[in-house]
Amino acid sequence: MDYTVKSSFRDKFTKKVYERGDTYENENADRIAFLIEKGFLEEKSKQPLEDSIKHTGGGWYELPNGEKIKGKEEALAELEKNEKNG
Repeated sequence: MDYTVKSSFRDKFTKKVYERGDTYENENADRIAFLIEKGFLEEKSKQPLEDSIKHTGGGWYELPNGEKIKGKEEALAELEKNEKNG
């Protein structure tokens, strides 16, 4: 998952300097938790799912992949399922 840098820091493992507003990625959950606790990172907010679908009329919604689904709840559920599956 991606995180936004709130305060500049130098990663002690990679020696890379991260400036405020940069994106930080790391698979180590303990490292992420430590950096969030110390105030260096904040979790990037994901775009709300509703903003990802487009109402095309007549109760139909288009997903970002072009798939069309009838019903808003069904479209949101499909979008959520697609995101979980990669």
